[in-house]
Amino acid sequence: MIDTLKILNLLLRFILELILLFSLCYWGLHVQSGVFMQIVLGLGLPILAAVVWGLFISPKASVRVPLFVVLFIEAILFAAAVLCFISSGFVTFAVIYAVLAVVNRFIILKWKQQGFDT
Repeated sequence: MIDTLKILNLLLRFILELILLFSLCYWGLHVQSGVFMQIVLGLGLPILAAVVWGLFISPKASVRVPLFVVLFIEAILFAAAVLCFISSGFVTFAVIYAVLAVVNRFIILKWKQQGFDT
């Protein structure tokens, strides 16, 4: 049973990561700065977030940093996603998303699912 819950927690994590990328893309494509900036932000922000995630946060990160650095970078990325949702008018979804992200991260730390010593 606990193994099933661990798998579901990792699935939730993956979904939260995809939503993070979507929020940055959606906000970037709807910012009122002209078509060129919409394209640059709509594509550039999610790519930048994915690169940072891959370098520092992912389980197979190419740059190993202490856990507190991982948590700090992750908090910035998830906060950016929440702010993008709020700015786009999805306030209720932003709050639910933020709560799920915090609870998910807590469970990952509790169950030692990321491979860091806590």
